[in-house]
Amino acid sequence: MNDILLEVQNLKTRFRTDDGTFLAVDDVSFNVKKGQTLGIVGESGCGKSVTSLSVMRLVQKPGHVESGKVLFKGQNLLELSDDRMRQIRGNEIAMIFQEPMTSLNPVYTVGDQIEEAILLHQKDLTKVQARERAIEMLRIVGIPAPEKRFHEFPHQLSGGMRQRVMIAMAISCNPELLIADEPTTALDVTIQAQILDLMRKLQKDFNAGMILITHDLGVVAEMCNEVAVMYAGRVVEFGTVEDIFYRPKHPYTRGLLDSIPHFETGHKLDQLKTIKGMVPSLYNLPKGCRFADRCPYAQDDCRQSYPSTENLRGIHKVACFHPLSDEVTK
Repeated sequence: MNDILLEVQNLKTRFRTDDGTFLAVDDVSFNVKKGQTLGIVGESGCGKSVTSLSVMRLVQKPGHVESGKVLFKGQNLLELSDDRMRQIRGNEIAMIFQEPMTSLNPVYTVGDQIEEAILLHQKDLTKVQARERAIEMLRIVGIPAPEKRFHEFPHQLSGGMRQRVMIAMAISCNPELLIADEPTTALDVTIQAQILDLMRKLQKDFNAGMILITHDLGVVAEMCNEVAVMYAGRVVEFGTVEDIFYRPKHPYTRGLLDSIPHFETGHKLDQLKTIKGMVPSLYNLPKGCRFADRCPYAQDDCRQSYPSTENLRGIHKVACFHPLSDEVTK
């Protein structure tokens, strides 16, 4: 059995604004095993990115982590000093951000930025050695003529190349945990496939754990071992990829799966299925289940109180008063 690398327990992240306060991440728990990938899925605004930023302790004001534990190799990251956290961040835990053009500094070459990350954490390397390693990282992620690209600025590279630079920077110190926040957003299908293949290869080479945040359930099916489905700041279902895709128990999970178009040879494509309604405002959440107003299976008890998380088979868990039967999920 793989060792647990990261364990998040009852994490809560609150934002205080002029309009009021709200929990963007509300009592979220999950774990990541070494050499395996956890997918976090859900609609925009469900708390996926804030969860990853909370793990990295990168939530900016007016937000703050209110409570919970983030255990990385047994130590609670939320209790560490800022200096110790800076030593871990980018070294033992690295993050690939959603949009490389806003994450890379436009006034420095991509090589200088990778070199800086290496020198910051690998104190025993000289500047010449750090530069050689940065060029090697560019070569590993498949960038042609890495010696030339080392001296180019972010705006001189394509979107796919910039994303590869972000990955090169993230893996430059051989992190044990990699967090990828929508790593293939705005990339065309061909480049997306190349980036995913690269991430899979690098994870295997370094035996790193990975958190993959995405809207694309196809990517989840291809890349992940376990999946956390988030809705309105909470994890509503958690399980293996097989559990989520073949035995979904929460109506929201089923709604996400049904929204994927299925093209059948010789059949006309019917109208795409959607989840009616909108994600509720975090400022004014309903008393009961947060999905109740959009759920076709909701009953009176769903609107009175929030359901507790029920353990099903294996690691499969669901927060629902009326989990879907096997007949419905087929």
